[in-house]
Amino acid sequence: MKSLEKLVAERLLSLKAIKLQPLSPFRWGNGWDSPIYCDDRKILSYPKERDFMKLEASRVVAETFPKVDVIAGIATNAIAPGVLVAHQLSLPFVYVHPFPKDHGLENQIEGDLRPHQNVVIFENQVAIGDNCQKVIEAIRMSGCNVLGVVTLLDYEFELGHKVFADAGVPFVPLTGFSMLIETAKELGYISLETAKLLETWHKNPAKWTKRK
Repeated sequence: MKSLEKLVAERLLSLKAIKLQPLSPFRWGNGWDSPIYCDDRKILSYPKERDFMKLEASRVVAETFPKVDVIAGIATNAIAPGVLVAHQLSLPFVYVHPFPKDHGLENQIEGDLRPHQNVVIFENQVAIGDNCQKVIEAIRMSGCNVLGVVTLLDYEFELGHKVFADAGVPFVPLTGFSMLIETAKELGYISLETAKLLETWHKNPAKWTKRK
């Protein structure tokens, strides 16, 4: 039987939600050049795959964090999947900005969150974990307990994992970088040479540059 990690990786690749192109890299928001980009928003356009992700993510949350009271999505990319999980589990939903807004009510947490509630944070993908760190702090400052963080994709960087270790928060990814690359090789999405370039990037992403 295939693992959930494998099934999620296969679906992301089949939807072309994962772009693997070391010869034409992307620029990430943190300034890194990256040979991989996850456009997980594509999942929302495909009902069958959307239902699969919703059901599996909901199962993981329910089994791993049975005392959860509220699902919190990180704005903006994790709002839609977070809502799907909350709806499936019949739980309240809020979403949280990494920083308070500078207009309107200047909220950082959108929705009703009451002190002492147990919150599971949903993120679409985790690299260095900076947004997760800010959202964990915001939820704790509101008087609530963060049970854990669930993400669709973990890039498996030590920097990101350190955020959760330092915060004492369990971290549960549905799939990860290693499984993506392994699955992409097995299914013929990338060559062995491309896989090696991706692995080289992963070892030192801040200083990686594309091959000329």
